Amino acid sequence: MASGFEIALEEEEMKKKMVKLGSYKGKVRLLMVVGESESESEYESAAEETMLLWGIQQPTHSKPNAFVSQSSLQLRIDACGHSLSILQSPSSLSTPGVTGSVMWDSGVVLGKFLEHAVDSGMLLLQGKKILELGSGCGLVGCIAALLGGQVILTDLPDRLRLLKKNVETNLRHGNLKGSAVVKELTWGDDPDQELIQPLPDYDSVLEYFLEAAMKDFVIGRVEQTEWHPDYCSRRVAMYILVKK
Repeated sequence: MASGFEIALEEEEMKKKMVKLGSYKGKVRLLMVVGESESESEYESAAEETMLLWGIQQPTHSKPNAFVSQSSLQLRIDACGHSLSILQSPSSLSTPGVTGSVMWDSGVVLGKFLEHAVDSGMLLLQGKKILELGSGCGLVGCIAALLGGQVILTDLPDRLRLLKKNVETNLRHGNLKGSAVVKELTWGDDPDQELIQPLPDYDSVLEYFLEAAMKDFVIGRVEQTEWHPDYCSRRVAMYILVKK
């Protein structure tokens, strides 16, 4: 059994890993741990993080989405003072590799986190250039635009029709604070200069391998205590990535 002194030391070490990253004013749990070799410590922390998330999510891995019905043709959700209507294409899920035709809990949680973080003064999106990778049905990008971001939503060519429809349907409000455009982007291809010049203030990076990301980014995990209180899920992990 650990002594009180050992517990206090452990808690102190955990506090040291809580830092501020980028433009987000809240604190996140730093993944990179300094060790004998920077590359070795990064690799180990990435592996540990992956195993931790795998262990946490195992009990709920097979459960359906909590906030989304993927069998429905439409998802309705209130955000930023508007009732958003996101069209889905459940039949497209039968095509191998197609996941962006429906909404997932992670998109709902991230979108509501952005709203919560802006409302609480932890994040400023007004006037910021935002590049979203793998926008899918477009909920997160629409919320970011409603919060004042200059958003570029990107996805593969065969995903753009549904994405454009959702952007047009939900951002017709006369009091829109930001803007949103839809662009084709296949990961691995050279991006259009419009996407990278000037560099975006925020990247929404999905399905990114932690080990590869740590070579170029400092990464922090946002604790669920910082999320929108009504939109939390053990099936979702949220990170902030800042270019080294």
